[in-house]
Amino acid sequence: MRAAERNRAYLVLSERFATAAKLSAAREMLFWDSQTYMPAGGAWARGEQVAAIYSACADLIAAPDAGDLFAAAEEAADTLGDVERSNLAEMRRMWRHSVSAPKALLMERARFSSALHADWRAAKSSNQFALFAGGFARLMSIHREIAEATGEALGLSAYDALMDATDPGLTAAVIDPMFDDLEASLPALLGEVLERQAGWPKPRAFSGDFSIERQRALSQTLLSAVGHSPAQVRLDASPQAYTIGQSPSDVRIMMRFDADNFLYSVRATLHEAGHVLYELGLPRELAFTPVGAPRGATTHEGQALMLDMQAGRSREFLTWLAPVLAKTFGGEPESWTPANLLNHYRRVGQGFIRTTADEISYPLHVILRHRIERALLSGDLSVTDLPGAWSDLSQRLFGRRPPDDARGCLQDVHWANGMFGYFPSYALGVAFAAQLYEAATSENPQIQSNLAHGDFSSHRDWVHPRIHDRASKVPFAKLVEESTGASLSTAALKRHLRNRYLEEVMP
Repeated sequence: MRAAERNRAYLVLSERFATAAKLSAAREMLFWDSQTYMPAGGAWARGEQVAAIYSACADLIAAPDAGDLFAAAEEAADTLGDVERSNLAEMRRMWRHSVSAPKALLMERARFSSALHADWRAAKSSNQFALFAGGFARLMSIHREIAEATGEALGLSAYDALMDATDPGLTAAVIDPMFDDLEASLPALLGEVLERQAGWPKPRAFSGDFSIERQRALSQTLLSAVGHSPAQVRLDASPQAYTIGQSPSDVRIMMRFDADNFLYSVRATLHEAGHVLYELGLPRELAFTPVGAPRGATTHEGQALMLDMQAGRSREFLTWLAPVLAKTFGGEPESWTPANLLNHYRRVGQGFIRTTADEISYPLHVILRHRIERALLSGDLSVTDLPGAWSDLSQRLFGRRPPDDARGCLQDVHWANGMFGYFPSYALGVAFAAQLYEAATSENPQIQSNLAHGDFSSHRDWVHPRIHDRASKVPFAKLVEESTGASLSTAALKRHLRNRYLEEVMP
């Protein structure tokens, strides 16, 4: 008899959490539908459907006897193996979050955020913050109640409690020194790079047919290069690039295509392909278990940014990509030389959008939103004052203000989706990606050289046993230490940025 089978309490908990995970996967599919094919009029009903699934999951996870079952399972923990004990710890963490705030409040957040998404889309498309402000103020009130109740129950600050739900092991004590360091160093680095690039020849404008159909075909080519098959990965158009990967061997990519900026979908496809690598690389035997899930938002973003920024913007990969772009889009051959493509990619810009930002500016965009987010949660900033506060902080970090709210505080969907405490993972993920890639290419230089042939197999082979297959078997800090040989820091990122943007020889 397997050890876990001797612990009946553990088995009961495992079955409940597995059912809740399967229901959550169905909820994610409803979200995918809302972003791709659902008529706009279905938003209100979708909110009710999502709330019902949240309710069913809460009933499973926070059943009246759950506390007694956890006590019994932990008392007999010696009957469990290492993976089962890790699963038990993850189940307890999720249970504590589920019972820390009133169920009605959690359901209201699920229902309200689902419906609010339509308001965000309308506000962004028309550049009218007022269309979003009222609903967002209500959602912030709900967030604050949940964060305060959860923080009190877990012995954490309100913001740390929100982070723990999606990024366990990371708190303000970890984030603040890293963000302070980046905020102090990156603007100066950006200035150095701009000064260097002032003497470069102007890049030649790209020419060709950048229709959505051709961009979609290119995205499929990139997914295939990374190693993804249409049998497991579906790609659909959406207002925002996003990946849903809650079912084994069924991952959905939602991609925004812009006929005026094809490079967005190139970079975003590689970014989402990194998320997909993680989802498909998770151990199948642990599917629908907490221990078999990704090890938090920062780890997930690290996988995406490792492909998007570290590998996907390397000189080697761009050498392979240039003729692929020429074949896909046509136009003047001179515009598709590797040298011209590299000249475009290395430019640090003056844009306002996080998802299209250069590598140096990207973490600063995240820090901006993180600072705003914490001020909103604490009550130091009101929703009414949000656009102005965003503009002021943009001026401080970038020396410029966004021309409108669509390119300012309305640019990302996360707040409308109810995702608070998630945004630090984007900048932390950049740091983790740099740290991982430095370790990977030092150990196996072929990873880098293979990219010149569009070959990601060495990349996959290195990262899979160190990150993907480990899922949530170990804490985040241990995962970082064992995969890179050091704790998470900004050091590798700063080395990478200086090397690529100040020391790399340009053609």
